Amino acid sequence: MEKLVGSMMTFATLGMMVINGSTAQADTTKVEYSVEGEYTLVIPQTVSLLQDSTTEMSIKTVNRNLEPDQEVEISITDGLSGDGEIKLQRTGSDSDVLTSSIKSKNNLVTIANPVVGSFTGYVMAETEVTKIEFGIPQGDLLAGSYSTTLTFGAGYK
Repeated sequence: MEKLVGSMMTFATLGMMVINGSTAQADTTKVEYSVEGEYTLVIPQTVSLLQDSTTEMSIKTVNRNLEPDQEVEISITDGLSGDGEIKLQRTGSDSDVLTSSIKSKNNLVTIANPVVGSFTGYVMAETEVTKIEFGIPQGDLLAGSYSTTLTFGAGYK
């Protein structure tokens, strides 16, 4: 009798039990683990425009770990003054402005579609996502410093 009880305990431990010669399956257990997607954008704080050729700015990611079906889009959320255009204000003057074009992947960045790039996947190394091209500044090139601020946003598509 002792051997029979020991055998029944072994079956019960494995999640089964013998009852009247048949095997009953125990309830199943689903084991889960979740890791949140994450990424770090690397966007330059300052870009100095060239006076005789276009200027490129690179946007990169580092420590990118996204789920297989996720895509992140990067957009300009503030700073466009018109479709494909930014205005640089002269320091110390409210009326002196230079303009520059802004493109991504050879397309003008528009207010209606301000997306400049996107990315997916898993990459730990610093990796370029997109390049933005600024045109040669246009207007009356009066002495002084000109600037504007572009604000970028990123979100899941």
